[in-house]
Amino acid sequence: MKNTVILLLCLLTMQYSMSQNVQGFYRMADSLYTAKDYGGAARAYNAGIKIQGAFMDVNRYLSASSSWALANEHDSAFFLLDRMSQFEKLVTSDVRNLENSKELSVLHTDKRWKGILANIKKRAAANTYQQNELVYGRKDGLALMMAQLKPKVKPNGRAIIRVLAGSWYSSFSWVERSVYYTRKYLDRGYTVFMVVLGSQPRYAIPDQVADLKRAVRYIRYNSGQLGIDPERIGIEGGSAAGHLSLIIATADEKTDSNAADPIDKVSSRVQAVAALFPPTDFFNWGASGLAMINVKEALLQNRVYGAFDFTAWNNSTSTYDRITDSNARNKIGREISPIYAVSSDDPPVFIIHGDSDRTVPLQQSEIFIARLKEVGVMNNFIIKKGGKHSEDDMSPETSQFADWFDKHLK
Repeated sequence: MKNTVILLLCLLTMQYSMSQNVQGFYRMADSLYTAKDYGGAARAYNAGIKIQGAFMDVNRYLSASSSWALANEHDSAFFLLDRMSQFEKLVTSDVRNLENSKELSVLHTDKRWKGILANIKKRAAANTYQQNELVYGRKDGLALMMAQLKPKVKPNGRAIIRVLAGSWYSSFSWVERSVYYTRKYLDRGYTVFMVVLGSQPRYAIPDQVADLKRAVRYIRYNSGQLGIDPERIGIEGGSAAGHLSLIIATADEKTDSNAADPIDKVSSRVQAVAALFPPTDFFNWGASGLAMINVKEALLQNRVYGAFDFTAWNNSTSTYDRITDSNARNKIGREISPIYAVSSDDPPVFIIHGDSDRTVPLQQSEIFIARLKEVGVMNNFIIKKGGKHSEDDMSPETSQFADWFDKHLK
């Protein structure tokens, strides 16, 4: 058991080495900025940006350029703003932040300012689509939200559900930045639904699965109003979102004909799925027999324990009791490991996974694809050489997801 725990900790914590170095630079930069050492702050921000490269939050460009501006190093500030203007994931809030920045106001009289601002606005416009916010359900006095994005071209009547979840955490604030990743669908006429779920640590994986099924049912029930074909719905996501997508794809068809809410009477099935580096089997994590479902220390270390903090309703006390019994937890762990639900009637599955992923072992996708092949489910699998645990790192292969949905949602 001791060796299992050590191995799990190694597998699950390697992902943090680069992240900790980057965050160390950013923490240093924030401290230096507070101390009004703007030059030092700018250099620390630059160090973090250099490490992160394409995976960086665009706001770091703004922080770094602001620091250079306050340090009276205007050329350095414009160099970073020019880099920012080439960032493909820019959105309208980036434009607002840039225009409203008091720190950057000293640059407004420079002839370079207008040109860079125009380029940034142009980039942001490419990621702007008509958007509706929809309430697809309610629980515990809270609304469950999704965003509907409409294509600029003629709609093709098909829908893509993009699950917004990372480490089983979900936030509506991710919608705007996620538009960039769905342009490949929107530009082909797909209507995209970005679904936000009840999030860990308050809501564990079984709760999130229930939310996602509800979202699919809502879209199908309201398909006429939403302008989509109820039998041409695809789902996609990466990491935790990929895992949840596969659970939906492999779930048995269960509807409640006696449900009070008519939405709950319709199917939560999807017709195709695409996933990036998804967890698939919590009992064979990276190696056969290496279970992680009951290794609390590893889950806590990686800040995902809330997703596995299972509870059960207690009628006598009207409370939720934490499930600590290993056998009971193993039962739930099997239910949330999609590999055990694979059957021959599952929809087509496309997975891309990098061979340098230190967060979710490549083995998770390999064993899942092998299982699909055993039962005869249509599938496609790409192993990205050198690919790490990032959607950006999976480009340009992810462009093939749109082709996959074109083929299987026709």
